[in-house]
Amino acid sequence: MTVLLFISTIVAFLTIDYFVRRNKAVPAVQPILRKTIPMRTPAGIFFTKSHTWLSLFPSGKVQLGIDDFLARMFSAPQITLLKNNSDRVAKGEPILRVSEGKNEVIVRSPIDGVVEHANTSLVSTPSLLSDALFSEGWAYTITPARVSDLRAFYLGEDTRVWLRDEMGRLRDFFSHVTSPALAYMQDGGLPANGIMDTLNPEQCRKFENEFLTIA
Repeated sequence: MTVLLFISTIVAFLTIDYFVRRNKAVPAVQPILRKTIPMRTPAGIFFTKSHTWLSLFPSGKVQLGIDDFLARMFSAPQITLLKNNSDRVAKGEPILRVSEGKNEVIVRSPIDGVVEHANTSLVSTPSLLSDALFSEGWAYTITPARVSDLRAFYLGEDTRVWLRDEMGRLRDFFSHVTSPALAYMQDGGLPANGIMDTLNPEQCRKFENEFLTIA
């Protein structure tokens, strides 16, 4: 009886130890899985193929920032504004750098115009990208050379259709460059904060060339 009790005790301890160890084990892809949060696409905001957004003022000026598709791919981004007040900017010209750790991407202007104001608060408080993207999270106020250029951009339902296509392209992109990262989108999920950290600098440049171009 004593021997059976001793063996039962050992088995019980081993069983408890197994479940404790299993619960502590974290899959390699866990950091890039997260609850799906809808992509922010406010009404009245224009979206562009370079993953920037523009809000048109009655004066004809626009506020410009990066969209949620790009913003949510970084968990703790650093923002560098590449233009200053009164600078001229040409369509396709680099205007902003988003970086984190070893990786960075360059964002290009979707319009020609003149920079009226650069939002330095975005540099000092990049959390505005997640907390107040379409209010305080803008990068520049610009006077466009041609307000009519905004007609070529996405608005309303057209934005949502375009972004669904972009999500498909993004799934394909990650399936080729880093297979573990694909787990975060297998069931239609959205980009997880920090997903860009799964890439190396060369892959990051490839992402920039495929997703942040103007054409």
